Amino acid sequence: MKEINHKQCLLLNADYTPIHIISWKKAIIWSMKYTLEHKYAIEIISYYDDEFIQGSCGKRYPVPAVAKIRNFFNLYHRTINFSRKNLFIRDNYTCQYCAKKLPIAQLTYDHVVPKSRFDRNNKHKCTNWINIVTCCWECNNKKGNRTPKEANMKLLNQPIIPKYCSVYLPWYRDFFTIDGSFPEWAPFIEGYINNESKCI
Repeated sequence: MKEINHKQCLLLNADYTPIHIISWKKAIIWSMKYTLEHKYAIEIISYYDDEFIQGSCGKRYPVPAVAKIRNFFNLYHRTINFSRKNLFIRDNYTCQYCAKKLPIAQLTYDHVVPKSRFDRNNKHKCTNWINIVTCCWECNNKKGNRTPKEANMKLLNQPIIPKYCSVYLPWYRDFFTIDGSFPEWAPFIEGYINNESKCI
């Protein structure tokens, strides 16, 4: 088949909820490779109307727009790994002191109770979901080595361990970084876009 840069393919769980965005090549390969392996099998459920792959003898093949795995994967009972990326997602890329929503490059994180207040041998315990918040550099410098009360800086939200939801899935992050319009995906994703508040 001719090498062409085609659109991506939205991958759905068995219950038709979005879980990932994969290449059109993977969608085609997986749909054929795992036909007899039910655990990993996927089926293509829709194609792009205006996208085709040019094959041999002039034959054209439609490009997959949406595919679905056949075996349901329960993703929402997973524990969310504590990381800078997931922290920013939890706090909606918003400084928890001044309420400014900022690009990642302008964000850092803050220990609500400073590290210095913890036992030297147990400092790892202070870096966790309930003691770390997203913070801008200005507020981080202003607060310094103090508690919010000591710095007279009120928290926008109390830090919590987040529940697993769509904003933590790979498709959600990828959707905002890829080019193009995908009306074929709309019925499956429109209820999830910009609904970060439902995760808290």
